[in-house]
Amino acid sequence: MASDILLKVGSIVLLLGGLIFVHELGHFIAAKLLGVKVVKFSIGFGPRLLGFRRGETEYVIALLPLGGFVKMAGDEPGAEVAPEDRGRGFLEAPPWKRFVIAFAGPAANLAFPVVIYFALALAQNGSAVPGPTLGTVMPGSAAQRAGLQAGDRVVSVTVPGKQPVPIRYFSDLREMVAPRAGERIDFTVDRGGQQLVLPVTPAAEKESNPVETVTRGVIGVSPAWPSAVVAPVLAGSAGPLAPFDLVVRAGGTPVKNMGDLDRVLRASPCAPVDLEVLRETPVGAPGVAVSSYTPVKLDAVPTCVDGRPAFVAADPLVSAFVAEVVPGSPADLAGLRRGDAIAAVNGRPVRSFRELNQQSAEFLSGKAVKLDLAGGRVAEIVPIDQEYVDEMTREPRRRVVLGFFPDQRGLVASKALMAQEVALSIGVGEALGTAVGHLGEVVRLTALGIARIVQGEISFKTVGGPIMLFQIAAQAAQEGWSSFLFKMALISVNLGLMNLLPIPVLDGGHIVATAVEAATRKPLSLRTREVANMVGILLLVFLMIFVFKNDIVRLMG
Repeated sequence: MASDILLKVGSIVLLLGGLIFVHELGHFIAAKLLGVKVVKFSIGFGPRLLGFRRGETEYVIALLPLGGFVKMAGDEPGAEVAPEDRGRGFLEAPPWKRFVIAFAGPAANLAFPVVIYFALALAQNGSAVPGPTLGTVMPGSAAQRAGLQAGDRVVSVTVPGKQPVPIRYFSDLREMVAPRAGERIDFTVDRGGQQLVLPVTPAAEKESNPVETVTRGVIGVSPAWPSAVVAPVLAGSAGPLAPFDLVVRAGGTPVKNMGDLDRVLRASPCAPVDLEVLRETPVGAPGVAVSSYTPVKLDAVPTCVDGRPAFVAADPLVSAFVAEVVPGSPADLAGLRRGDAIAAVNGRPVRSFRELNQQSAEFLSGKAVKLDLAGGRVAEIVPIDQEYVDEMTREPRRRVVLGFFPDQRGLVASKALMAQEVALSIGVGEALGTAVGHLGEVVRLTALGIARIVQGEISFKTVGGPIMLFQIAAQAAQEGWSSFLFKMALISVNLGLMNLLPIPVLDGGHIVATAVEAATRKPLSLRTREVANMVGILLLVFLMIFVFKNDIVRLMG
């Protein structure tokens, strides 16, 4: 208990103290380089805890760790500058020097994440990452239409008119495909030792996050095999096999994923096979969904019916089998049952839950939706609206409820499902480029989020204060150093951009003041500076009140 408290307190001190130090260090270095006298460098506010003096500057750690400051000579309106410091006061400096000093703090917070991302990238060297071999090719996807198959190893990708780009990792493939929706790109793949060139045109898919919705290119492949969870195509078609049995052995051969099972089945096409499975049995427990798994041996399971497979993978990426139906839900009332395979939505064919999700607009209309099920059955489901409370803002929201779900086991990341893993090898230059690129994307999304909050498009109740920071830091510390540093970088970007807001007493306010003085070629009056500072302080007080309120509301639930 005591160690847990120390971890949490230490994490918030390290996170906040580290980011405050980086911010104030930016101001400090800029002031020193430009000849402005620094009187005090303080981490925290209030009574002094620790400190020392070196040269003309006092270095202090104060009691309240909610900020910090660099006190410079003559940085307050109307303050007298000592005779020996004349020419070294902050407000005496020309506008461009004050601009640089004011901007240096936020700039340090924006640059600091590059160091973190760079270090994290290099630290991953040698770790196992998904290789360029395809595990899952989703039915109906651009990849399947182009002829790509599970087990293909992507050697290179060529954009017409450009040189081929070697594909080392699956992430390389994603980076090549995402910005090219609707554009033809040529894949060179290795299939059983033979190289093939296959033209693929990525489909456009909308991807949403809390800040924006973007369109990216997708081809419908995954570096992981489907799990070996299977289901009969039709009731009884696979003899004693039950829906969502997890195959662990086939014909005496251990099975880790659907790739292993396919290899066994291809060795003796359409021949019956002995299977060992783990059969899921729901266990009645109030308020939770719990299952037990019983080993079952199945002899001579039919693999074909009229030349077609008797059972197939029940992974939601490659099939549309219903694994769970909530009692009393629209799906239950429509007659959906565990093991049903959805073949079409309002007459439009679907071959996987991925395609089913792409038909989501059909369920938002408020009208009955016709589901064609394998075997000729038809179910009409009437979606309902349900009110819930947003966990972040505690505001009421509404969502469409259907009440049926796919099997989730194949969605859990597992080394057993990976088609190929390779050791990551990244050089210093590539790591730096990756860090800078990642920072650019984080800055863009953060700035867009702040703008959406100011415009009212995102609720201000999503904004958090010290309590939220404490929770984030404590959770990240428990997750490990990588998570802690990653979140520290994200908060550093937020701190840097927030300080650039044009609010008096913030760095952004100082930057605006220097811009005005540079444009008018005369300093702002003492009265203007005093009023601006008072307005800025009041704005910050109101901001702190509201973010504390948000924190308390979230904490109390």
